[in-house]
Amino acid sequence: SEKLMWLTRFWQHPLKSRCADKYAVRKYVADAGLAHLLVPLIGVYATPDEIPFDDLPGKFALKCNHGCGFNLICTDKLRLDVRKVRRDFASWLKVDYSLLSREAHYHAIPPRIVCEELVQDTPPVECQFWCVNGKPESILVCRKNSDRTYDAWSYSLDWRRLTDRLGETEEGGVPRPACLDEMRAAAEKLSAPFPFVRADFYVVGDRTYFAELTFTPAANMLVRYKQSFLDRLGKMLVLPPKYQ
Repeated sequence: SEKLMWLTRFWQHPLKSRCADKYAVRKYVADAGLAHLLVPLIGVYATPDEIPFDDLPGKFALKCNHGCGFNLICTDKLRLDVRKVRRDFASWLKVDYSLLSREAHYHAIPPRIVCEELVQDTPPVECQFWCVNGKPESILVCRKNSDRTYDAWSYSLDWRRLTDRLGETEEGGVPRPACLDEMRAAAEKLSAPFPFVRADFYVVGDRTYFAELTFTPAANMLVRYKQSFLDRLGKMLVLPPKYQ
């Protein structure tokens, strides 16, 4: 966690902000030869008033590009409160996310609203690859529940159960995804320029979709993880020269 804090303070390479931008990162992924992993894009809007709700499909996902948690999953457009949606996104666009937990790389991102196709009505399983010095090290697998909680399990790269989180046991879990090798290769390619990043992917059936690149998981306060996990990744992470 201390090394992640150091990176937040002293390694502000422009590529970091570009890849934290949930819209701009799409070009980074495409330039890496992984455009086939992108969720199909419907539109990008500077203000909520620009969103053409009448023209959108019956199901879609909306999100702000400049932070975390500014999302709307629409599974039935006919039941959508459009006025509320516009109000919510107008409020979210005004937030400088970098000020909330001092995640400085968000400051340089111009706020926009991204609309993508909805790849699954229910939250898909998400495989999050912890990448250190451009190499995947292990995987956190998350599955969100309808009550806004989530289940999470730690895995090695070859899908052996780990117990990296506090209170985690070897019970439970999910089957090994058919697309595991594809996700691992993509995580390695996308993480190559970075001292640390978590490369996140959705699993929908046998398909992989790119989710996001995360540079400051939990704002670098990894309080749900065992000290053995923090020590393991921390010893691996070689800090680069300062870039400010």
